[in-house]
Amino acid sequence: MRSGAVIFTLVSLLLWRGELQACDTAVSEFVNRFHQPLVNSIVIALTHLNSPPALLILSLVVVATLAAKKAWRPALVFLGGLGGTALATSLIKALVDRSRPIDRLVEIHSPSFPSWHASTSMALGILLFWLLAERGGAKAAWILLWPLAIGLSRIWLNAHWCSDVLAGWGLGAFITAGVVLLFGTQTAKVSEE
Repeated sequence: MRSGAVIFTLVSLLLWRGELQACDTAVSEFVNRFHQPLVNSIVIALTHLNSPPALLILSLVVVATLAAKKAWRPALVFLGGLGGTALATSLIKALVDRSRPIDRLVEIHSPSFPSWHASTSMALGILLFWLLAERGGAKAAWILLWPLAIGLSRIWLNAHWCSDVLAGWGLGAFITAGVVLLFGTQTAKVSEE
């Protein structure tokens, strides 16, 4: 939880001081050299899997599954972690109002900082890991590849600056880990009743 807060705060401070734009621009220019139509199409499809409609459908499925098993606390923690992250990210985006990179491969009109896709994918990864860890132990760690893939897809598509993604990951980790630690005090036992 602390590491997420540290990452978000550090990136925010550096951005405010104007010390990240050169690095962000260099990363975007480097990534743009590798764009290929087929890869671009695949990455666009991947990033749509973490869109608001996709997350709404997934959330409904997860919460309905947990409710059917009478796992009310995990259901509420899931909604609080993901919903809290989405809301906080949207509010910060409106306050900061940072411009996105030009020459984007997807059409977007909202502000850039922090990345909503990065923060919510991190929230989703942490929450699913928390829910699956009871059964799969360390095997559930593969789910944490999700935020990595989504965050990198946003940089690839030139939809976000690298610092937007780092801040999004940090914010998502901070909020979601906080919700899990505060309200998910017991492990997420999803019984087979």
